[in-house]
Amino acid sequence: MYKQRYNEIIVTHQKNNLFEYFKSKENEMVRARIIDVSPGSYRIDLEKDTTLLPKGELLENDNLHIGDFVNVYITSVEMKPKGPKVYVSRKHPSLVIRLMEQNVPEIADGTIEIVGISRDPGDRAKVGVRSNDPNVDPIGACVGEGGSRIREVVTSLSGEKIDLFRWSDNERELIANALQPADVVAITEVNPTKKTAVAVVPDDQLSLAIGKLGQNVKLAVQATGWSIDIKSEAMAAGEGILY
Repeated sequence: MYKQRYNEIIVTHQKNNLFEYFKSKENEMVRARIIDVSPGSYRIDLEKDTTLLPKGELLENDNLHIGDFVNVYITSVEMKPKGPKVYVSRKHPSLVIRLMEQNVPEIADGTIEIVGISRDPGDRAKVGVRSNDPNVDPIGACVGEGGSRIREVVTSLSGEKIDLFRWSDNERELIANALQPADVVAITEVNPTKKTAVAVVPDDQLSLAIGKLGQNVKLAVQATGWSIDIKSEAMAAGEGILY
């Protein structure tokens, strides 16, 4: 009886230690190895334990095989009767942040900040960055020489495109930057309280500003926190918004 109780105490202690270890990794990115596959998930090795990566948390272009290594984001850790349960994802927006921190030293050391981010996982992300050093260009630093840094991030995300834009405390500049690659003629009807604005773009760039299925403006809205109405120059002139 004493030996059984002693073993139970040891097991409980081990479970608690494991839980505390993974709890410290919550909201962080880890590199895991695929060790098994089932119809609905992959079992991955986190070194100190294993967990499941649901296929619903994969990116569309992920093509994983047993033995492959993959970056995952630990979204939460819970204690279960059998021990800690680690929940992981490849779709969480913060996975992009952690990958950029890993590949851009200026982000890791705080010279450059990621201020806003939005994501259609596996397809496109929009990331707003600013520099705390006037001598460091935030876009250039994130892209890297010959695109080397951002390419590493894109590769880790199985080809997901990353749109970088310069963050600004000036709301008009911020919105215009976030709507890139479309050009913006004017930002008007700005309401700082409601955080709403109208962006006027050249007639031939309306579809580019809105994006396929509204993706570009949706990601810009999510990244900046502003509600943005897109109008062409002709539309704006017809409504008396632009003269």
